Amino acid sequence: MAIDNHPNVFRFEGHTWVSMADRDNAIAQLRTQRAWDASNAKLQRWWIAIAIGAVAGVAITLALGTAAQLDPTVYLLSLPFGFGVGAIAGALINKRFAAPEGHHASLPARPTTVALTKVPPRVAREAPLGASAEEIIEWSNRGFVG
Repeated sequence: MAIDNHPNVFRFEGHTWVSMADRDNAIAQLRTQRAWDASNAKLQRWWIAIAIGAVAGVAITLALGTAAQLDPTVYLLSLPFGFGVGAIAGALINKRFAAPEGHHASLPARPTTVALTKVPPRVAREAPLGASAEEIIEWSNRGFVG
């Protein structure tokens, strides 16, 4: 690609990115932020709350269908609805009890990065060698070079 050696362009997690900061600084900031995200994700248990809510929704749907002596086809077809309602209820309950700042209290604030723009493959191929970071960002936002 034409912009592989550009000082503001880098590849991270399979995508090409551009920023106004130099490559090394932007990568370091992005890695720090991703490390924070990984440690914070281990502390969040949202998927457990959604799974418990979904199982409870299915169980309640089955219980109500059986108790009302409905035709099994009727309440079996309503199981996806019970699953969805239970999952949403579990997520809302989890949101209610989760930390309001969005991360665990023992963690420092989430690190920030410089503004990053994802470079589409076509822009990466077609960008001229002497293109500035501003031009690459503009072309990436438009989706084409020119």
